[in-house]
Amino acid sequence: MSAPVSDPAAAGRAPLSRDEARGLLSEALAMSAADRTSVVLEARDESLTRFANNEIHQNVTSRQHTLTLQAIVGRRRGIASTSRLDSSALRQVADRALALARLSPEDEGLPPPAAPAEAPPLAAFVAATAGCTPEERATAVGPVTRAAAARGLNAAGALTTASTALAVADSHGLFAYHPATYANFTCTVRAPDSSGWVDRHRRDWRELDAAALGEVAIRKAELSRDPGEVAPGRYTVVLEPSAVAELVAFLAWLGLGAQSEQEGRSFLSGRMGQSITGAGVTLVDDAFDPRSFGRPFDHEGTPRRRVTLIENGTARAVVHDRRTALKAGVESTGHACPPPAVEGPIPYDLVLATGTHALEELIASTERGVLVTRFWYNRVVDARRTLITGMTRDGTFLIEEGRLTRGLRNLRFNESVLEVLARAEAFGRDAEPTQFDYVGNCVVAPALKVGEFQFTGVTRF
Repeated sequence: MSAPVSDPAAAGRAPLSRDEARGLLSEALAMSAADRTSVVLEARDESLTRFANNEIHQNVTSRQHTLTLQAIVGRRRGIASTSRLDSSALRQVADRALALARLSPEDEGLPPPAAPAEAPPLAAFVAATAGCTPEERATAVGPVTRAAAARGLNAAGALTTASTALAVADSHGLFAYHPATYANFTCTVRAPDSSGWVDRHRRDWRELDAAALGEVAIRKAELSRDPGEVAPGRYTVVLEPSAVAELVAFLAWLGLGAQSEQEGRSFLSGRMGQSITGAGVTLVDDAFDPRSFGRPFDHEGTPRRRVTLIENGTARAVVHDRRTALKAGVESTGHACPPPAVEGPIPYDLVLATGTHALEELIASTERGVLVTRFWYNRVVDARRTLITGMTRDGTFLIEEGRLTRGLRNLRFNESVLEVLARAEAFGRDAEPTQFDYVGNCVVAPALKVGEFQFTGVTRF
């Protein structure tokens, strides 16, 4: 069997249909001589229109298919992948995985096969996004570049549209398939001594009003001209949703998965049932939240469950795949990562509970503080303490008497994510999703007002 030669994106279809995915996975399973076999197929069609210097300079489209086959012989396993989907490639990947399994040591933690289970439906595919054309994207971003040029500013960014398909099958009758779409508009606007930024994510690209979003970045660049400076120290901050998402995303990797908790590396190790943040903080992993970009099942084909990780400030749970669930004597929550999943299960759809305040109200209630549009270049300093360092960027402002009075030079911060959540004084009522393309996880977060946020240095820009 060969990969489809038609152009699904042009017709507004998923990269692979359910029948095409089933056929490919069935053929791959038939090629395997292992005791047990599982196969994961991921397909992605992605297009973007990129602009810089107030001009559209690139339109590209990519198509990617990856098939990963896991062969199990006794308690040994081997994993191999291919980006080719013809019969010869399927035979080669099955043989390679089998050979690796026979050479591998026995895996005492290998879970038994799961019984096939039907995942709840999740409407995640928008034909208009899958079929979005270069002309449509150019029409959307054109007003942004023209508006920036008219005001003596320089706009750069991209409008991305993508359609995906995930399919999982095994030799015990499991089959799961899920198509989805994703769209992102990001824009940075620069002046000689200032910049502004905006970033939005949706399943339906038509919900991205690029002109209005571009105006947000333009206004931030204009308002932050001739930036001032504040000394390093502790300040009340108002963090916009993107800044909050950057911090909260680290929790997924630093300890909300069961493997790190079982190995004693997690910030939750030994703290389950204890208060770890402020009482106003509830954090869940919910693939079915309509603002997120979740999938109804994981890479083992297990249906995803909504998991309350932190409830009113108290540590409640971690997410599981079948391996960690077996060790803990519980059921998988459907959070297995792509094989070989060496990091264990990860929450991919974090949702931080909202409050009742508009962003403007958070600013108005601040006598003196700093508004942060986003963080960047963030790195882990101490994983067990959730201590992160990074910098502000593209819109940092001084708040005085409830008003933005001037732009500020960017500031370096050193903060514990858990302590930031413990000191949160007020929560925004509107939450925005941020999908991190380097790992694929999503965080839905509101703006926060936080006291005593620690800035440790000031930049020259």
